[in-house]
Amino acid sequence: MNALFQLVSEQEISTLLPLMREFYAQQHMAFDEAVAGAALQKLSSNPDLGQTYLIFRGQKLAGYFAVTFCFSFEFHGRFALLDELYIREPFQRQKLGRAAVEFAQRVCRDAKIKAIRLEVWTGNTGAQSLYKAEGFNTEERFLMTKWL
Repeated sequence: MNALFQLVSEQEISTLLPLMREFYAQQHMAFDEAVAGAALQKLSSNPDLGQTYLIFRGQKLAGYFAVTFCFSFEFHGRFALLDELYIREPFQRQKLGRAAVEFAQRVCRDAKIKAIRLEVWTGNTGAQSLYKAEGFNTEERFLMTKWL
């Protein structure tokens, strides 16, 4: 399984945006290319906020994910959010998701981060199985959001 990970720089933002559009459509989320582009620009120019990676299988672009950094007393300082792990349909069930999760965990360990969290849609049982196999646990708390 040829999984390669490429850190996204400003030059790759235009490559990443169509993948984000696919992911958002798949997840039934609203996508605004200008907003997404601005967020990617901010993240790629400030590594203290996190990192975004393109996922390749050989020479073919297979997906992307981001690891963003947050702060919490509960997690004794900085923790990470594995954000928007997306594998394109032709590349699914080829262990690329597992390779991406393992790579994201190495990124976090290298950054001295002790905890990594993620969100997964309740209907995405395949992803839930992957995350559980990688040691992620559900919690007895709800993640709640309010847009400002």
